[in-house]
Amino acid sequence: MPKKRKNRGRHKGDKGKEPMVYCDNCGKLVPRSKAVRVTVPYSPVPGDLARELEKQGAIVPRYYVTKTYCINCAIYLGILKVRSEDERKRKIASARPLVRRETVAAPPATKPAQTQPPTQPTQQGNEGAQTKS
Repeated sequence: MPKKRKNRGRHKGDKGKEPMVYCDNCGKLVPRSKAVRVTVPYSPVPGDLARELEKQGAIVPRYYVTKTYCINCAIYLGILKVRSEDERKRKIASARPLVRRETVAAPPATKPAQTQPPTQPTQQGNEGAQTKS
């Protein structure tokens, strides 16, 4: 039977067993390498009250909470998107914007043209290079 994914949907490779973690949404046991981890900021103060307190100069604490989801919950919550087979097999990262090489490599149009002829090399550095005939 053919495999759908080369890495069998996990990052472990050929390392044997690995710890299992619980999904924070549904409670399913998932291999740690297969779980999706998301770090989100959490503030115990509501947003509108926090803005007013910050205007007055108060410091509002923000805590970073790491949540662990199974694949099903991550797709359901919109953290991951369903990708086609071609996108799954592509090696480049889809989150990174592509840079066009024409715009990067093109010389600037406002560069002034050189009007001076190239200068002759001095005799100091090239003493051994010239031979007398």
